[in-house]
Amino acid sequence: MLGKRLPIRLRAALAAALTAALAFTAGALWLRNEVYASKMADTRNRARASLDVIEQRYKSGNGSAQALFQSPDTWVIVDPKGRFVEGDPDLKPFVPAPLYGLPDRTGPTVPIEQDLHLGAVGRDAGPGSRQLDGRELRVVTSAFHAPGLLDGRPTAPVENLTLHILVTPQDAEEAVATVDHVLYAGLPAAVLLVALIVWATTSRALRPVEDIQQRLRAITSRDLSLRVPVPPRHDEIARLAATTNDTLDRLEQAAEQQRRFTADASHELRTPLAALRADLEVALHYPDTTNWPDVIRDTLGDAERLEQLTEDLLLLADLDNHTLPTVHPVELGALAQKAVAQARRHAPTSLQIDCPTSDHITLHGDARQLERLLRNLLDNAVRHARSHVLVTVSAHAATALIEVRDDGPGIPAEHRERIFERFTRLDASRNRTSGGTGLGLAIAREIVHHHRGALTLSDPQPTTGAHFVATLPLTPDTATTPETAAGTPGQRSSTG
Repeated sequence: MLGKRLPIRLRAALAAALTAALAFTAGALWLRNEVYASKMADTRNRARASLDVIEQRYKSGNGSAQALFQSPDTWVIVDPKGRFVEGDPDLKPFVPAPLYGLPDRTGPTVPIEQDLHLGAVGRDAGPGSRQLDGRELRVVTSAFHAPGLLDGRPTAPVENLTLHILVTPQDAEEAVATVDHVLYAGLPAAVLLVALIVWATTSRALRPVEDIQQRLRAITSRDLSLRVPVPPRHDEIARLAATTNDTLDRLEQAAEQQRRFTADASHELRTPLAALRADLEVALHYPDTTNWPDVIRDTLGDAERLEQLTEDLLLLADLDNHTLPTVHPVELGALAQKAVAQARRHAPTSLQIDCPTSDHITLHGDARQLERLLRNLLDNAVRHARSHVLVTVSAHAATALIEVRDDGPGIPAEHRERIFERFTRLDASRNRTSGGTGLGLAIAREIVHHHRGALTLSDPQPTTGAHFVATLPLTPDTATTPETAAGTPGQRSSTG
């Protein structure tokens, strides 16, 4: 829990410091072992090299071999009976055991190495002996033949002597101690340096994030025009900033669309309410001269337009809230025939509406919304057709196609997307009574989007009428949303 509350730069610095400490500690332990092993190998090689030198000095020297050869090694010469002959006095307590004499042999001898435990010295042993007491050391041992010497002349018969040279860890321990002093001072400094470098690097890398955060704080619902700065380098933060700006673009676009929609809705609601109130006020002021049946008919007409507009607004609100449709198997052919039959009852008698019998096409969707889709497309076609409207339903692979054609004036190519915007009426001469609420095609496209499909105007030609095509997946699992259906419902400036 504490780590989650720490700043990112501090967490990164601590993680880097911990990693560096573990790595440096492992490296330091390896270095100590290597230094110790190297020094011990040098000491062992030096001890083996000293065997012949000490033997020759003892055989040919004038006086003590200890005086003739000032060897840094700790060594001792023992006779066959285990008596001390020559060497370091500190080794006397360890003669004859464990520094014993080798048995008498004939011929050359080969040096041997063995690990011996030096222990059990008496109370009268010197400080040097006590330092060796209890230690297990590597010992290089060799036997040689030599007479006893006095002033360089043999004084005794040739006898078999044993030379022990101790491989003491003193040099290795001193080297390791030197390394330890360096490591004790260098390790913390190196870990601190790594932490500071990571802190500085992370702070620099996160500086654009702080700039983005400050800019986002300045953005309010009243002013969505500000954008976050995009760093010049092409990294994750630059992509985050670009994505944030894209999101702000969509939010600004959606907010502007929402404001425009609210203003248009207020205006559309105000108009029939004002007409309704005006008719009633005139009738109340002139009750004797008022044609009450006409007033009632006008009032009912305004009320119907208000009801239709309110229903359309509520449906759009549900669609904008991403209310999922109730999915059931729907037979599209029968649904289209039903919608065409209703349209024929309200269409002029001179207008021909055809819907050829289609194959049995079952779509998984919301029957009420799909019926509203067909009704809106038919209402638009009936309103603009000169003499003929054609509705066809077909299936291709895993998709269903609903096509509505009319022979009206058609729609210019530059308006092929604008017609799907809310409260759009391309013909300025059409009033609200003849032109509907201006929400029919917007609702139709939102219904198609909610069914993971697309509603488009196919090859608009101003002289050949309009051809609307709704592409719908037969089942949710096989839905393939086209490019025009990729946006978020209710947040498309071009589709409404």
